Order: sequence, then structure tokens, then C-alpha cells
Amino acid sequence: MELVRNLVQNLIVIVVLAVFLEMLLPAGDMRRYVKMVMGLLIIVVVLQAIGGVVRGEWQQDLPEPAITGTPPGVPDLTDIVAAGQRLKDGQQQKALEEYRQGLSRQIAALAGLNKEVQVVKAQVEIYTDPGDRRFGQIRKVLLLLAAASPDAREKGARRDAPLVDPVTIDVGGRDLSGNDVTGLKPGSEAERAAQQLAKTVANFYNLSPEQVKVHWVSY
Repeated sequence: MELVRNLVQNLIVIVVLAVFLEMLLPAGDMRRYVKMVMGLLIIVVVLQAIGGVVRGEWQQDLPEPAITGTPPGVPDLTDIVAAGQRLKDGQQQKALEEYRQGLSRQIAALAGLNKEVQVVKAQVEIYTDPGDRRFGQIRKVLLLLAAASPDAREKGARRDAPLVDPVTIDVGGRDLSGNDVTGLKPGSEAERAAQQLAKTVANFYNLSPEQVKVHWVSY
């Protein structure tokens, strides 16, 4: 009924407008053009009304899920997008962790080439914010170096054992995870070797000296 009412109203407006223009315009070609235009407008209005009726009947023949676009048992598009984003974030974090561990092993192998100290472990912290331009780059490196005990040196430990003079216990150190690390303070010779090692790692990975730290642990 609403469709028929709108159709009648539009036709009345067009007819009144056509009569009004015909009264104002003089006889001649212009009046014929106006009649033609008004006739076309009437045809367009009628076709729109018929099209609306056809669309309404077509939707009535369709099942409800086809009209709403969300069949029962099928997740909504927003849920699918959200699940995909969670999967992407999870895979990204997993890839970052594997990348970080790979860097740790690589740095430990590089530092292990220096036979003056014993590299126990290399801890790496990277930039994990995707919005940061440094995303994926190394943020900090912590080299955990072992200090040989006096007994091991007196017994002539293996050839590649570090020659370190432990002096005092250092209980205030922390690793990159924030855990307490108890270590030994090395002698001056081992300290120089450790500083050179940190410099080598910094130069190799294009880091500043402040980004590479060394900590001694008991051996």
C-alpha cells in the first residue's frame, strides 16, 4: 500500500507540473519537448514502482538467512576477521620468539670464538612493537660469562678454560628477564677480554656499546 501511495503522489505532482508548464509556455516546439520530458518522467516513476514490487516479491520467496546474509551456524564476518587477526598475532609472536632465540645462539657462537672467556649464554631483547620503526631490531644483549674457580686453575683445567681471578661474589646482577644472577667478579685480564668481546659483538651487529652488557656467573 505504501508503494501505491507514493506512486500516486508522484504521478499527481508530475501531472500538475506538466499542466502548469503547458499553461506558461507558448505554443510551439518547446511545449512538445516539455510534454515529452514529462512523459518520460511518468514512465520512470512507474518503472521504479514496478521494480520495487518485483524486489519485494523476490525477497519474500527467499529464506530468512539469504536475506539477512548470516545463515545459522556460520560465524559472522567480524568474528572471522577477529579470529584471523588473533591467528596472525600469534604467528607473529611465535616468529619473533624463534628469531630472538636464533639471534641468541648466533651471538653465543660468535662470542665463543674468544677463548679467553667462557660464554655461558647470550640473552637478546628485541623491539616487538609493530608500530616501531625499529621493529625486529636488537634492543639489548647480555653476555653471561663464566669465571673459573681457583681449584680448577690449580688443577690445570682444560686448555680453553677461562683464566679469571674471582674476587668477590656479586649478588645484585639481573638478566634480561629480571631474574637475579649470582656471579663472580673477574680479574683485570678477564675484564679486558670481556670488554673486547662486548665491543666485537656491538660492532658486528651495529649496536652501541651501551646495548651490549656483560655479566659474570659462577663456573
